Amino acid sequence: MNQKKILIVDDDRIILRITSSLLAGAGYTVITAEDGSAAVEKARTEHPDLIMLDMVFPPDVGHGGGVPWDGFLIMGWIRRIEESSDVPVVFLTSADPAQYKARGVKAGVKAFLRKPVNKEELLAAVSQILSGTSQTPPRAASGKRILFVDDEADWREIAGAYLKEAGFEVVTAQDVAETLHRSQKTQLDAIVLDVNLAGENSVLLMELLKQSHPGVPIIVFTGLEHQDDAVQAMLKQGARQYIRKGTLGELCDAIRQAVN
Repeated sequence: MNQKKILIVDDDRIILRITSSLLAGAGYTVITAEDGSAAVEKARTEHPDLIMLDMVFPPDVGHGGGVPWDGFLIMGWIRRIEESSDVPVVFLTSADPAQYKARGVKAGVKAFLRKPVNKEELLAAVSQILSGTSQTPPRAASGKRILFVDDEADWREIAGAYLKEAGFEVVTAQDVAETLHRSQKTQLDAIVLDVNLAGENSVLLMELLKQSHPGVPIIVFTGLEHQDDAVQAMLKQGARQYIRKGTLGELCDAIRQAVN
């Protein structure tokens, strides 16, 4: 049995029940809270090893007449507790995690997961964080150049910084034209490609990249589900792997395996 204790904070009791069941089934000890004040109290008294936070909460009428709690505010109060100041935090949200990325990374959030929770993604992220593998990007072989293509500026900035810290050289692009321009006459060791590029055809782009960089592994990194038609088309075209946007440690591991 895993002796690690996880605090889940969410006002949706169904999400609490499902997530608790998945983590308890994996051997973790699970405690829950439904609002900000309860979360702070549980963090203070239960000393969790990991905290999973929803982002949006209704007013907490049980504390101060209606505090407008959100994940960042809860995290800020938890960080004021000496025993919880260094506890890793994961954001779990039904919204697009990308909108919280930049602020979340600066606040020290370790992973961003999307509801409805995916069992494999959840357990992989928790395992990585609690084992310490996602705290610091693993070092990669120097000189490996990665092309990272995504139309969202936050993802390009955050993922680019993470991969550079891991030892990769990183080239980024936001659309088809920029991708083709920046990849032209450039030796690449791996390509990370989002599926939605502001409405442009990433399936066709992948085919063009395969022609211009034969043998270079392509990893699909997207918020879409595995069974999405565009994702399946790219996998059938020869994409090496599909990774859903979440923990960057998983992406880094996939790139390391691809380039080695």
